[in-house]
Amino acid sequence: MKAYNVFFFSVLFFLLGVVIASLELSLLTLIIITLSLAFIFSLFKKLSSLILITLFILLGFFYLTWNNFQYYNHSIIFNEPISFEGVVIDEPTKNLEKQTLILQLHDLEGRLIIKTSLYPQYHYGDVLLIKGNIYPPPPDYYGRYLKKEGVQGTVSFAKISVLRRGEGSLVKRSLINIKQSIVIAYHQLLPFNKASFLAGMTLGEKGGLSKSFLNNLSLSGTRHLTALSGLHLTIVIFIVFGVLNYFLPRKTTSWLTLLFILSFLALIGFKLSASRAVLMAFLAILAKETNRLYSPRNALALAALVLILINPYVLVFDVGFQLSFLAVIGIVYLSPIIKKMLRLKNKGFLGWKESLSITIAAQLAVAPILIGQFGNFTLTSFLSNILILFTVPVVMILGYLISLIYYIFYPLAVVLSWLVSFLLSYQILIINLFSRWAISFNPYINIWIVLLYYLLLATIVYIFKRYESL
Repeated sequence: MKAYNVFFFSVLFFLLGVVIASLELSLLTLIIITLSLAFIFSLFKKLSSLILITLFILLGFFYLTWNNFQYYNHSIIFNEPISFEGVVIDEPTKNLEKQTLILQLHDLEGRLIIKTSLYPQYHYGDVLLIKGNIYPPPPDYYGRYLKKEGVQGTVSFAKISVLRRGEGSLVKRSLINIKQSIVIAYHQLLPFNKASFLAGMTLGEKGGLSKSFLNNLSLSGTRHLTALSGLHLTIVIFIVFGVLNYFLPRKTTSWLTLLFILSFLALIGFKLSASRAVLMAFLAILAKETNRLYSPRNALALAALVLILINPYVLVFDVGFQLSFLAVIGIVYLSPIIKKMLRLKNKGFLGWKESLSITIAAQLAVAPILIGQFGNFTLTSFLSNILILFTVPVVMILGYLISLIYYIFYPLAVVLSWLVSFLLSYQILIINLFSRWAISFNPYINIWIVLLYYLLLATIVYIFKRYESL
């Protein structure tokens, strides 16, 4: 077996072991699956493949099992009144009703999510004394989310006292201050609803968005615009690359896109969800655009392996991971087919043809996940995303620009904000229109239907590749 195949199958079966452990299947099931796959695989490959498969499935299984041991190894006392200290380890998230803190405990080993009233407001690096009840993660989707985030319990509306302020990383605090300065600039230059939407689009800040507008985003299939989702970031990165490549050489475009990615990550504090999507999208750009011998399959496998070694729970419990992974696969393998079918022979003005093929490919790749996990997939979302997404990179870049110029030369920032306001008005118009025109398509699907759907897409890609090679 060639080295690149050894790497790919090693990662693939390691991930399979992680999946088996994540689903809490028994050790007997693990052994049966391992031996069955090893037998099938050995029919076509050398006997050494048997050892390879067995080893890496077991490694994946026990890697997640070890992480489970670490997660449950704490001294937190649940469902009893208790006093405890901890430090806020991330920027609190706020909406119009409450704020949510992530607290690293001092005396007890573990991490908690604290939900409390909007005022008084707390900040990254605050050391808090809390009196209240700690509740264990529930046995549902939210509990799996907490596990993925490394959170062992939750506390709601307890008594909180601030002991000290200013602890934590100086670099992280500086990045949070920059982020808050950007949001302040938006609200000084734009109406409240547009400033909140722009903050959501550029920084993932949803605190100022109304429930009705969030509902319109869901109905129009554009909710990902205000979240640091894999689908959103993947599409945006590819569109930024496509637009820049319309004017600049490919090598210059690649470096500028990398600079854009790193700047964006710095602004949002290098959050794992964004880092995941950015890593996968950037590797996919390299796989798609480089003239060197490069394997998109192995690049995606490497990205998945790195992220799962950091946090193995994302593979099964993180929909964002699944969306970003599938979106990248769709863009790399399906967008060339869509270009061929629609006869898109060039990128088009400002890369609109590239944006069209990328958007359709990503939507097709993630459709089963959106239907199964959220139940809000709409057939009209293809058109709404096509009409909006080509403006997103322009709005994001101008948004960052006006927030910088605001603190340097205010009159110029005001002038540029008029253009941003116009583009935001256009986006909001499309969102509101398609929320009323939504054609929902949310049939019942199970794992077999999902597998059949992806098998069909894989067959189409295989036939296309064979046809291209003739």
